[in-house]
Amino acid sequence: LLYQRAVRTIGGIELDMTNVSSALETILSANQIITISVAGSTTSGRSLTQEEIQRMEYIDSAMTSIHEYRLELRSFVENRMKKWAPNTSSILGEALAAQLLDVGGGLQNLSKIPSCNLQVLSSGQKKGSKEAKEALLYQAELVQSCPSKFRRKAVKVVAAKVALAIRCDLSSSKSSSAGEGFRRIIEVKFQQWLTPSKAPVLKALPKPDLNVKKRRGGKRMRRLKERFEETELMKQANTRAFSTRQGEYGDDAMGLTLGVLDSDERGGGGRIRKNGGIEIKRMRYANTKASRKREQQQAQMAARHSSSTSSSGGGGLASSMVFTPVQGMELIDPTLRQKRVQDANRKWFANDAGFQSAIP
Repeated sequence: LLYQRAVRTIGGIELDMTNVSSALETILSANQIITISVAGSTTSGRSLTQEEIQRMEYIDSAMTSIHEYRLELRSFVENRMKKWAPNTSSILGEALAAQLLDVGGGLQNLSKIPSCNLQVLSSGQKKGSKEAKEALLYQAELVQSCPSKFRRKAVKVVAAKVALAIRCDLSSSKSSSAGEGFRRIIEVKFQQWLTPSKAPVLKALPKPDLNVKKRRGGKRMRRLKERFEETELMKQANTRAFSTRQGEYGDDAMGLTLGVLDSDERGGGGRIRKNGGIEIKRMRYANTKASRKREQQQAQMAARHSSSTSSSGGGGLASSMVFTPVQGMELIDPTLRQKRVQDANRKWFANDAGFQSAIP
């Protein structure tokens, strides 16, 4: 249409573009006027003959009538689309909705097509074009209003809402409220894509609470503390005896020792001795029906075992050892082995032991 109006304004006789530049300002932009003026001044042309002018006027009138017929047809389709598919027309527009109905074969067939297939429908010979730019939904106003990097993503969103709008149009309801709601949802989502993400905010640490809070007490907490209380064995294993070396040198340097349990100062050669200040605490067990039943069963088993040993004779002191004249029994001092170890340590590792040869 702009080309038609520009040709009508210039005419076939005028060769100097400066005479019609003021008239072209109402039709074309400034850049287009400059381009036409430069092209007219740099090229050698001629005036049109009367026959060519008549042919140009005929084409001009034909184009005007075609344009008027097109506007009339468009208004007819728009009025009918608002009645047949109001929700789809609210999202895509009446013209594009009419093309979609033509390609899909009506609302009944379009309602059976999923959104993933709607976004590739095109008006060409190939109904399912793989090129996104050839699809009908790619030409929608909502999609074209997005930047190019978001258009493929926008087509998917529009196709999902169009599929719902087609099903709404197929129902008995002919109101466009559903389609207008879908369009608002799409516009809000597109606006969220264009909104830049907020920079992370560094929040200050909260004010420390210096007040001492009351901890939960009572029988339950005392039992819990007694259950996980450190035993006397672990206390001595975690205690370090100073100015003494325990075990191997490497283990002692790495701290892989048994603490005072491995020294003669407090543990007594690896044994725990009862000190006067140590209070032996008894573990408290839950007094439940299951625990009482378990204790009763243990007592019955102990009584049954004691009765079986007493019935066998000897009052529980019977032994299976047999003395023969060939092999007798030798009594050994139980502390003799420990004395041998202490003598060997004193011989080889005492402060005044010196250097001795281990070869006999």
